[in-house]
Amino acid sequence: MNTPIYNKLRELESEKRIPFHMPGHKRADFGAFFGVEKMDITEITDYDNLHEPEGIIRESMNLVKDIFKSKESWYLVGGSTLGILVSISSVCRQGDKILIGRNCHKAVYNCIRLLQLEAVYCYADVSAEYDICEDMKPEAVARELRANPDIKAVVLTSPTYEGVVSDIAGIKEVTRPYGIPLIVDEAHGAHLIFHEYFPDSAAQCGADLVIQSTHKTLPSFTQTAVLHLCSDIVTKEQVEESIDIYETSSPSYLLMASAEYGIMYMKENQGQLAKYVDNLKNFRRKCEQLKKISLLNQKKLNCFAYDNGKLVFSVKGCGINGKELFQLLYEKYHIELEMENLTYGIAMTSICDKKEDFDELWKAISEIDKMCEEKEKKNRSLNKAVNEIKIAIQNQDKVEIEICDKNKPKIETKIHNHYKVIQEKENEQTIYPPKIIESWQCRGKAMETVELADSTGRVSGKYVMIYPPGVPILVPGEKILKETVENISQYLYNGYNVLGLSCNKIIVLKDL
Repeated sequence: MNTPIYNKLRELESEKRIPFHMPGHKRADFGAFFGVEKMDITEITDYDNLHEPEGIIRESMNLVKDIFKSKESWYLVGGSTLGILVSISSVCRQGDKILIGRNCHKAVYNCIRLLQLEAVYCYADVSAEYDICEDMKPEAVARELRANPDIKAVVLTSPTYEGVVSDIAGIKEVTRPYGIPLIVDEAHGAHLIFHEYFPDSAAQCGADLVIQSTHKTLPSFTQTAVLHLCSDIVTKEQVEESIDIYETSSPSYLLMASAEYGIMYMKENQGQLAKYVDNLKNFRRKCEQLKKISLLNQKKLNCFAYDNGKLVFSVKGCGINGKELFQLLYEKYHIELEMENLTYGIAMTSICDKKEDFDELWKAISEIDKMCEEKEKKNRSLNKAVNEIKIAIQNQDKVEIEICDKNKPKIETKIHNHYKVIQEKENEQTIYPPKIIESWQCRGKAMETVELADSTGRVSGKYVMIYPPGVPILVPGEKILKETVENISQYLYNGYNVLGLSCNKIIVLKDL
């Protein structure tokens, strides 16, 4: 394969150089890391410099640029987080106003804090049936830009963690008259450009800056990413100035070579890529037989486009929650999902997944589906009791249900002893907490810790989120609503680790 960095690193052993330089392991294979030390170097003679690329790194990034049809592409060794910080910092100055999707990754919010930007939120609809954010509509972006014509940049996530792809070309048509850059966090979409089975990449659809995590869906080491400059609205010099600030001055050559290799592997192994796509198609075809569990797709989510490489299993209405699905797959079938939420679990796939892996996943999912179906039949009497209680609630101002009272029906089901799941609320509408002050304005303010149950009406002093996916439930400076407390409480009840809480207590601003 045409991999200039990787090929050059392979020459190191035969060169017999005596390394009186960093790193301290001196490329000696001391048995701990399978010999990768032999290719781990710093900026030594003839091996170029990521911050001033002129040799093998320049040659390699030119190849990446040609593949993605960008004006410039850069390797990042700090993941998509680094790419987000670089992209926003390249186009915004302190105090600028920025439009972001409320479902953006925490790195976007951190950059807002660093640059003291004024955040304007754009909201994607949430599927009532599957509890998943749908695509960001161009008209939603247009509405916010009309109300805030002084916005300096737009930042959106596409695909989302759940595989939802937005109409980037349509959104670009909205932003173009304002002359502002459209930044797309495409961390989960580095693979899109390599096969027609997948939706178009944002790099093909008019986005100005596109960030991709090569480690998420390509055969590449953790922490590797690329940043693409796709238009003239931002200059190469602007981006490189920010890269020099945020990127380590000692970037790992192993990580750069891994990102390079992963990209070239996808380009030059079309046969294996075709097998991967066939495996995805066959798996999705099998999942049409499922009676209770639902494998999500574009039609079910009613979104602009969908990445079929993401296998999102909705268990809403199945008598189990996402945590239980995760545990069942892990404990009984030795399959570990990427993440789970209250009503679904996500399996991430790549070109490296074998047919046998898909077969094992299908066997497990189909058995769990049958278990859920059988459990539903056995619990008809429970469902009848639940319906009676719902009717009673509609006819009374207040009805107290004592879950622990053995004489009354329990509104809960169990799959195994470790986890519980309460009956799901129907027709809930997602209510986002309103911003009272900017997140960076919370710095230096007096704070206190209160019980989560007593926090309604207070202003959050810290991020609260589930990770993954790393999208804040609460941003510092947002008002905590009753619905927010209920949402967080549901995560806690079902055994999730909620970042930003300690012993069911939350940090709030003291004087707001």
